[in-house]
Amino acid sequence: MNDTLPGLPAPILDSLRDIFLLVLDQEQRIVYANAAFLEHFGFGPGELLSQYCFDPVSPFTGTQATGSFCSGVSDLLYPERTLLKRVIQGQTCIYEATFYPLEDGPEGPYKVGVFRDVTQNYHLEQEFRKSFELERHLLQASMDGIIANDLEGNVLIFNQGASKILGYTPEEVIGKIKVSQLYPPNQAHTIKELIYDPSYGEAGVLENYETVVIQKDGTQVPIWLAARPLTHGGEVRGIVGYFRDLRERKRLEEELLRNERLATLGKMVAHVTHEIKNPLLVIGGFARQLERHQELDPEIRGRLTLIHTEVDRLEKFLGDLGSFTRIPPTQKVPGDLPALIREVADIMADNFKEKGITFHFEAPGDFHTFSFDPGQMRQVLINLFKNSLEAMSQGGLLTVGLQVRGEILEVTVQDTGQGISPENLKLLFTPFFSTKERGTGLGLTICRGLIEQHQGEISFASEVGRGTTCLIRLPLVLT
Repeated sequence: MNDTLPGLPAPILDSLRDIFLLVLDQEQRIVYANAAFLEHFGFGPGELLSQYCFDPVSPFTGTQATGSFCSGVSDLLYPERTLLKRVIQGQTCIYEATFYPLEDGPEGPYKVGVFRDVTQNYHLEQEFRKSFELERHLLQASMDGIIANDLEGNVLIFNQGASKILGYTPEEVIGKIKVSQLYPPNQAHTIKELIYDPSYGEAGVLENYETVVIQKDGTQVPIWLAARPLTHGGEVRGIVGYFRDLRERKRLEEELLRNERLATLGKMVAHVTHEIKNPLLVIGGFARQLERHQELDPEIRGRLTLIHTEVDRLEKFLGDLGSFTRIPPTQKVPGDLPALIREVADIMADNFKEKGITFHFEAPGDFHTFSFDPGQMRQVLINLFKNSLEAMSQGGLLTVGLQVRGEILEVTVQDTGQGISPENLKLLFTPFFSTKERGTGLGLTICRGLIEQHQGEISFASEVGRGTTCLIRLPLVLT
């Protein structure tokens, strides 16, 4: 046998115990077999040297390639995952075989055959298939994700629930992706350790563990996970995990918390408004009366003007608080939404002209009548247009578009203003949060409430320095 091979010394290859190697020259003669190959298949040292790989009697029976180690294989290149069988003392062993081209040696190109004993994984896979065959339809119909993997992390089962949550098809995962790739770094290892931690259930069981998985597009999804080891013959052979998508639950929790806060805030606002409104009326009234005196010093008159201006601002703030906590019921009637958009644009036309803003409206020519509350939608549009106007202090383009997608109407309001930073974008619907010097931080929160009463959704996307886009999605058929 050669002492060295292209790129690797033979002693290193002889140290491999679980991989059986056979190296052939360009004439298909055996030039090297590592120690593990000789021992495992029962050949003596030097016994295979210079033999054609078709000549030694193969121990494989009933395989995809029977007879010799190489027979039945075109140009000695096994297809990926070619499985070979061998019977040893009545026990069937399974091997995975592949021949690869190797870099040219001094006498021409080599090919290296790699044989691995995959009996355990093969039987584990077969056991999985047998165990789950009767339950297969239940597994596939489950809304929960179910993933089973062996101890090396190879995914063996990936149901439709997992496919729906993670965005992969089973064919993209099984045998191709390690289970660790479906979690953030090191999370799969942590889960494996926690399975035997009694803090999350009995030893060997992980229950009610909240974590995240990573979708095909890179998005992290919160899940509720239960996992336990899979055993065969008293030995742990793999892990099965059951997980539930928590996105809707978290959305409902946030909505419930928001409603509870709104209810508490509503009571507080009612009391505060009652206590403040009457004194404001008195202060504003006296300020206006004093302003009417002809002999008043100009400096004092200016201060009085400031007083009633600030009183007006406080009264408007109290009005916004009332709108925020007591949104009236939506009165939906068939209406012309494009006409309403043009009406609001006409109302604000002077403001647009003053700021150097061009207004552009796009809508399908065959847009049908749509049921909505005209007053509430007018309030939403005015608020969004004002925000865009303030974001384009140096002029720009405000584009409003209507588009029907199936049974959903999409309204977009896009400006070319200064944009919103990512940290502020997350807080847009937070009550009393505002980036404006004199803003109340309630306008967009009120808008969201009005859109939700139309059973719709409102969201924002923005890029600093390039502008902001608001997307409103409304069902065309309201329930």
